[in-house]
Amino acid sequence: MKAQKLIEVAMPIKEISAESVRDKSIRHGHISTLHLWWARRPLPTCRAVVFASLVPDPLDENCPQAFRDAVEFLLKTDGMANSIYAPYPDIPYTAVFDPMEDNHRNRLLMFIGKFSAKCQKNMLEGKTTSPKEQIQDGCLIKWESKNSPDVLMRARKLIWVAYNSEKDSSKSFEVLSSEFDSAYGAIKEAEDDLYNTPNRHLATDEIIVKESTLQKAIDDFQSNMPSVFDPFAGGGAIPLEAARLGCHSYGNDINPVAHIIEKGSVEFPQKYGKPITYAISEFKNLYGEEGVSLASERGISVWGNQITLPNRLSFDVEFYSRLLIDNTQKDTKSLYPNYDKGTKPVAYYWARVAKCSNPSCGAEVPLLGRFWLANTSSKKIYLNPIVNGNTIDFEIKKGSQKITPWVKRAVLTCPCCGSVTTTSQLKEQYNAKTVKNRLIAVIEEKASGKTYRLPNEEELSLKVTLDQQELRPSEKMQKNSAGGDTLSWGVTSWGDLYSDRQILMLNSFVNQLSLLSKSFPNEDYYQAVVTYLAILIDRIAIANTSYGLWHTGRETLERILGRQAISIVFDYPESYPFCESSGSAANQLSWLVRYIESESTNMFSASMTNASSGEKEQFERKTLTAVVTDPPYYDAIAYADISDIFYVWLKRTLGLLYPLNFATPQTPKAEECTALKHHHNNDADKAKLHFENKLLDIFKAIEEQTSDVISIMFAHQSTEAWTTLCNSILGAKMNIMGSWAMDTEMQGALKTDKAFLESSVTVACRPAERNGYGSYKKVKKAIQENVAEEVRTLYELGFRGADLLTACFGKAVSEFGNYEAVEKADGSEVTVAELLDMARTAAFTALLRDFDGDDYTKFYIGWLQLNGMGETDFDDATKFTRVGMNVNISEIFSHGLLVKDEEGNKQHLCSYKESQKNSMQVLSPETALIDKVHQTMWHWADGNRQLVLKMINEYGSDINNEFWRVFVVLKELLPVDCDDAQQVNSLLSNSENLIRESKEAPKAPVQATLFDMLDD
Repeated sequence: MKAQKLIEVAMPIKEISAESVRDKSIRHGHISTLHLWWARRPLPTCRAVVFASLVPDPLDENCPQAFRDAVEFLLKTDGMANSIYAPYPDIPYTAVFDPMEDNHRNRLLMFIGKFSAKCQKNMLEGKTTSPKEQIQDGCLIKWESKNSPDVLMRARKLIWVAYNSEKDSSKSFEVLSSEFDSAYGAIKEAEDDLYNTPNRHLATDEIIVKESTLQKAIDDFQSNMPSVFDPFAGGGAIPLEAARLGCHSYGNDINPVAHIIEKGSVEFPQKYGKPITYAISEFKNLYGEEGVSLASERGISVWGNQITLPNRLSFDVEFYSRLLIDNTQKDTKSLYPNYDKGTKPVAYYWARVAKCSNPSCGAEVPLLGRFWLANTSSKKIYLNPIVNGNTIDFEIKKGSQKITPWVKRAVLTCPCCGSVTTTSQLKEQYNAKTVKNRLIAVIEEKASGKTYRLPNEEELSLKVTLDQQELRPSEKMQKNSAGGDTLSWGVTSWGDLYSDRQILMLNSFVNQLSLLSKSFPNEDYYQAVVTYLAILIDRIAIANTSYGLWHTGRETLERILGRQAISIVFDYPESYPFCESSGSAANQLSWLVRYIESESTNMFSASMTNASSGEKEQFERKTLTAVVTDPPYYDAIAYADISDIFYVWLKRTLGLLYPLNFATPQTPKAEECTALKHHHNNDADKAKLHFENKLLDIFKAIEEQTSDVISIMFAHQSTEAWTTLCNSILGAKMNIMGSWAMDTEMQGALKTDKAFLESSVTVACRPAERNGYGSYKKVKKAIQENVAEEVRTLYELGFRGADLLTACFGKAVSEFGNYEAVEKADGSEVTVAELLDMARTAAFTALLRDFDGDDYTKFYIGWLQLNGMGETDFDDATKFTRVGMNVNISEIFSHGLLVKDEEGNKQHLCSYKESQKNSMQVLSPETALIDKVHQTMWHWADGNRQLVLKMINEYGSDINNEFWRVFVVLKELLPVDCDDAQQVNSLLSNSENLIRESKEAPKAPVQATLFDMLDD
């Protein structure tokens, strides 16, 4: 019998969440900077989930001894690793003294992710730590570890030992470690031999033999490593991390745009981003003086008989991209003013112009909803309108302004006559194509930063008209599923997003790429180079629409589709593509080069297929070791619809190179695993059924193809999302063995700097054997026992609140999935929604089992554990009061613990202010403990120290009694930035002095339980 995988038992979710939040802000060399794709999972999460899906739990009785020895050697006794991967002396994110046992499982968790010593200290003291310093150096999930030879060697060797010891348990760690070293060493030896051979770009017999030797060494190594498949590969984050760990990495995606991104992300850098040495004569023959100049810029010596490029692919992509940009600039010279002797602009600031609906006015009004050009704490520059009759001009001024917007909610108020032009009237002008564009300002960049000026005569007089309308992409746009509306405004095709000059410029890039490509040899390597040049044009295309925004706070050009939808905008920046600033073609190129160089150190590439998943014949039965995936969710993101903005350009740039991938007019939509009703005759039920059936078919296929764990990331935690996920998993004859909640930080709207936390869940599944029908009574009892045990185990690892509940969901579904169905006494089947309620109730009961307080306090703490301070549905409260407490829902509301919203459909847990706002109740020994705590918080916030001391004298004279334990529970569970948390933290930090002042001696500590939150 196989041991459980680590992901089925435990995960360092706090640490993964912290590094995943940081991952969203990492730019240089990150996969997200190669090409826009939506809803990529953070790399730390992907790396952790893949690794934990492949290694066993060392504490499992069936864990091979060789793997335990590997953990012992690699993570415990190997030099400095003893201190790096040692478990926490005190878990830093709990409010009690929680030493973590030093065992092999915890060492493995600390290898995946561990807070640094500095971060541990700061967390225990309530201080913050910079994101870069939060995770310990040497941990697998840390950004800096992704190319660390030491960290990757440990991870790969642990996976190698885990995989091969399961196949042959007689082999010791020493034998398996030696075999790993030999196989891995063969790759390094073959790499050195090939990459040190001059002129290896020439396909001589010697080079062909050396290339074959290297490929054989890689194949031999990977034949002893697990295979990992992602059936929804999207932007490629999961296949990238599986390949990084040395696995056979496979991925599918039906979308051709995603497929091109995947090739540029997880195949080409790893295959071709390697050193090359040229004879100097051969180098000059290939690249000329321009190549010599680029090499010098990169700090590469061009003296002597040879020249060595550290990365052939990144050099070639930069070299040929520069050539492409230069050729396009020459070809489009007539489209732009001559800046040969002046400062090149960063961007032109345009406004659309509509006609005032008042016939007696008829002013042509720029549709401006704001007048700021720059609006920071130290820099304020704005457009000041000068209105003379029905003529409107502008000047640029510095300082504050409170100019009333002319456009608000797509309604125009004329600054000349005050008349209102309605939204419908504006739409009529848009659809009649009478709306014009007016150049308002020009943005430049100097040493001191961005500067703003009015356009000069040459810029105003240059009129660019698109005579050949066939150059404008005519492919139709779909309805915005994520909000926003362009169709009713007459913006119906992808070409409508661009001005005439932008269309001519982009078509010139396409034509120049076609000419350049004809000079390349017909080789796989140059197919990769051309693919990156096409990706470059994609980046230029999305940065050069007439629907972007000028971010006045950061003074940057913001591209469209940041939030999976396109909104109508009335003012926009047009990038000057041949400058050197952000938004320029050269700037776009720099991101490509950095990504290629960031991922070229890995020798393992992934195998990607442009196809829908669900075909059982793609892999033989049980030949995949693991599946790790992040499936779509209903209509959350219309991938095919919005990726057409890239497809229309990729079809023009890569259609001949990838004829099968770009054979359709637009991206395939009918077979996409989403629930978009406009693809199903506007039938929402039909669309939902399509998604659920497609997801089920894919899960059925991977269940048949996979021999071990299937880990599924899901970015939604609503009951409906859980129900869909569980039904698909159970319907595919799989069972959930573990579930983990992780957080990532998402950026908000373009015009704000707000950030939002998005919580996702990862479930670990296995193919399951069903045991007929289970009785509701029996299954309920088993769930209660399993969840109670899970609560105890995970509490010791620092799990609290929603994280704990998510893990309990997995345990409940695991018991449920042992049967074909679970029946109640009346013969009806238990639904997944009822199952989740059962798990929630069991978790609630387990959490409160050792707490001896009153029922009102039990309810408050239990509710806070599982629901936090946010709003929940009314039905949730009724369910909770049925759990081993002698209070009903009406008493909870009359007591004020829950506060209803205005409609009465939802409620939230009361804050200390809401608890005390009506009147200060007279306390007695029978008063609920939570009321005593809230009243103490009220007095403390009010600055009434004497009343606080009186409360402590009566109820909190012993630091270990229930009064203070409630405070510590609140500290752990309250949102860190809320007022309640601030009062709790302040009282706890002053608790010793307050007790001393209340003149009560401390009492002896009591036996610790789950709610004993202080170290005795």
